[in-house]
Amino acid sequence: MISLQSFSLPPRWLPLRLLPGGMIAAGAVLLLRRHTSAAPSADIWARCGSSLVMLAIALPLALCIGVFVGLLARQMGPRMERFIALLGRALAFVPVVVLVWGFIGGWIGRMGWPVESLMPAQFPDGQDSRQVLLAHALWEYLAPSLILALPLCGEMIHAVIMEGRAVLDLDFSLRARGVPKSSRLWLHHLSQLLPLLRVHLQALCLVAPVYLIVIEDALHFMGWGGRMAQSLRAADAPGIALGFASAGAMLALLGTCLHLLPGRLKSADGFVATLAWQPWLLWALGILALLPASFFSWAILWTAMLLSGSASWHQAWNRIEAKLPIDAARVCGATDSMIWRSHIAFILFRMLTAWLCTVLAHTLLGMAAACALLPRLIDALSAPLANIYRPLAIASAQSAMQTLVDPTALLQSGACIALAALCLIQVSRILQPRLS
Repeated sequence: MISLQSFSLPPRWLPLRLLPGGMIAAGAVLLLRRHTSAAPSADIWARCGSSLVMLAIALPLALCIGVFVGLLARQMGPRMERFIALLGRALAFVPVVVLVWGFIGGWIGRMGWPVESLMPAQFPDGQDSRQVLLAHALWEYLAPSLILALPLCGEMIHAVIMEGRAVLDLDFSLRARGVPKSSRLWLHHLSQLLPLLRVHLQALCLVAPVYLIVIEDALHFMGWGGRMAQSLRAADAPGIALGFASAGAMLALLGTCLHLLPGRLKSADGFVATLAWQPWLLWALGILALLPASFFSWAILWTAMLLSGSASWHQAWNRIEAKLPIDAARVCGATDSMIWRSHIAFILFRMLTAWLCTVLAHTLLGMAAACALLPRLIDALSAPLANIYRPLAIASAQSAMQTLVDPTALLQSGACIALAALCLIQVSRILQPRLS
């Protein structure tokens, strides 16, 4: 799953907007269940620290791999560049529950190798040295961090390749000045990409908490995500509210750290950007956990996706509207109704259709995360969709053992969801109007 916010520019002082956003969401949850305050938890900040370590490993790793693969693909020609970009987006669209259980099944089930939070490594007696203890601690964090980096890496590969086409091409002028090819690509081109990649990293931080919940729950990692998964399944309103507030603090800290990256873009102004750049998917999961399973609950998830993409659609429409020949049509004597029919209605309809396809693709992936954490929601789906999403609901030891023995249903379900989302995104790209 990727973030819809990556299609738009973030508002100014984003970290200061995320922190009160988490507080407001926590207060709304407490009011929904008529609680006045969240139950205190002594270990919540220690759990947040553990999850922040995972994010501090996964985000730079995804950025480095994305930059390396993306710039390497640029050297291979435009066809290979488009193919690798498609592979990166396909990797980002694989449901994270499929990635984590595929890792568990392959790493532990097939090869028998350790994961500290599930099956710790066993050493002979007398080998509890500092090196062994350090190795235990490192692998406890590295295993979930590597899984978290996979979908983020896929999105960063696609971002590096696609944003590389949007920046100013200085290759010819630099070549005329005698700048070596490696310097043109890895120095000048990369310096242009860094401000755009920083926006993508900020957007990925808004969906990373949902990844953390699924990964930590599957690996039984004792972090913020593991505690949040328990609160969601138990419909514990104080626990969910505390998770929202602590998530806002974590995202604000991450956003502040990302400001250290060089390069700046013009910030977006207005209430729409502030509203859209919030972790709406995380908040939607909290509301779904507190409401009974029904078709209305899935409408909440759809609404959350629409809100996440509202700034992207608004900024894209403003750019396109500025290029429409409205003034020229008025000079030629066209009436407002003629201008609407000939210049605005058709373009607006294509934009709305393209954006609804994009939102629907992300909704399919959000449903995968919701079904993995809240299996009871599957009963509200129609029979064909329920059959696709049911293998993702691994909530008992029996279903986990069955998945490890035969992961075919899980892999088929993940492939169907990823393929459907990828097709919707490609349709959206075809329909999206582009005015020169």
